[in-house]
Amino acid sequence: MTASGLGLPGMALLDRNGFYGSARFHMATQKTGIRAHVGTELSVTDETCTVSYPLLCESQVGYQNLCRLITRTKLRVPKHAESSAQLNELEEHAAGLVCLTGDEQGPLAQALRTGGMDAGRKLLTELRTIFGPENVYVELQRHFQREQEQRNQCAIALARELNLPVLATNGVSYATAPDREVLDVFTCIKNKRQLATGGRLLCQNSERYIRTPELMAQLFADVPEAISNTVELSSRLQFSLEKLGYEFPRYPVPLGETMDSFLYARTWEGARNRYQPITDKVRSQIDRELKLIAHLGLAGYFLIVWDIIRFCGQNGILVQGRGSAANSAVCYSLGITAVDPIGMDLLFERFLSEQRGEWPDIDLDLPSGDDREKAIQYVYQCYGQLGAAMTANVITYRGRLAAREVGKVFGFDTETLNRLSAMVGNFEWRGPNDTFDRHFTTAGLDLTQKRIAKYLDLCLRLQDMPRHLSQ
Repeated sequence: MTASGLGLPGMALLDRNGFYGSARFHMATQKTGIRAHVGTELSVTDETCTVSYPLLCESQVGYQNLCRLITRTKLRVPKHAESSAQLNELEEHAAGLVCLTGDEQGPLAQALRTGGMDAGRKLLTELRTIFGPENVYVELQRHFQREQEQRNQCAIALARELNLPVLATNGVSYATAPDREVLDVFTCIKNKRQLATGGRLLCQNSERYIRTPELMAQLFADVPEAISNTVELSSRLQFSLEKLGYEFPRYPVPLGETMDSFLYARTWEGARNRYQPITDKVRSQIDRELKLIAHLGLAGYFLIVWDIIRFCGQNGILVQGRGSAANSAVCYSLGITAVDPIGMDLLFERFLSEQRGEWPDIDLDLPSGDDREKAIQYVYQCYGQLGAAMTANVITYRGRLAAREVGKVFGFDTETLNRLSAMVGNFEWRGPNDTFDRHFTTAGLDLTQKRIAKYLDLCLRLQDMPRHLSQ
């Protein structure tokens, strides 16, 4: 909303070694008209160190290459371990990608720190060879730090020498300058420090916010091409999450069959067992559903789910489809769900509709433990290690959790921390209004104390922010 209010036409969100926030970012920009550019900060290891390379997806090919590269690096390290790529792997997956040289933690800054202009020149020459001269942008940021500006001048000189474009960014870490406080809290949580002892781990100033186009132009008045290049690059980045081009795996069918014909046969085979007799109403509904499934090219999806149900049945594993799939007579006939949607007069369009333009969602409940794992391993066996994956769920901060972690950062003792988190967790989050004030004042807290007031303010500001990934 901040970027939209400032009139920015596009933004890029770059998480570290993944696309964790890209879906939420994409959905948010749909309401504002801002173009959501996709990319990641990929950790890359050379002979001396590991640094983050900002990579942007210009096309679907670039997105696919970046997905493959991230997957490769994740698979070769233990769970929760830091992953990184090698420079030669970048070359294998460079098509469709644009490389920036990063901020003070990026590859160019690291090269200039350790080896001066010669090391910077060598790095940029390597990147130009890997990505092509039109796909490497020398990144400039200005946060009013002397060392940073020294690196900027070296970067500008190298860019002109090697005929590479410069690009002005602000290394945005928060929407507005006051939000720097939230970043400092997250930094302390990550490093298990208190704000009072955070020291150099914390931001030096509050300049990494979303600046207006006018302010950025003023800041880079001596290198105007760095501003014009941002517009040029944004116009090049045509890929968005609307253009994933995803296709479901093809379900293997017997020779002479198509997935549609095989699904048709399995559906009517099941319908003859489920519906006795098959009435005109049943026949009409199943035919209508099968025609839409064929039209949308979804037969493979239904067959994949049917196959999992069949495997579970053959191995004595309890499984049950639930949710809106119960509105489908095809799902009922295939044994995926247990409720007759025709007899219950359920609306099929709640499950699948061409007008909504959404994928159908079939949820399968499985028991915990070995039986669940057997079903999961069957899916991996069928579709391969690179063809099946667990879905990530982003866990966000809620009242009690935010209260406890912010309290630790503030250095509250255990008794105070327990008391505060209990009160915050039991409060209905409506903002710091009179009801909020009375809630804590009645409990004996003095909201006129700056430390308590700031603590409660930060608890509120952390609500709905990402904390960690779950399955």
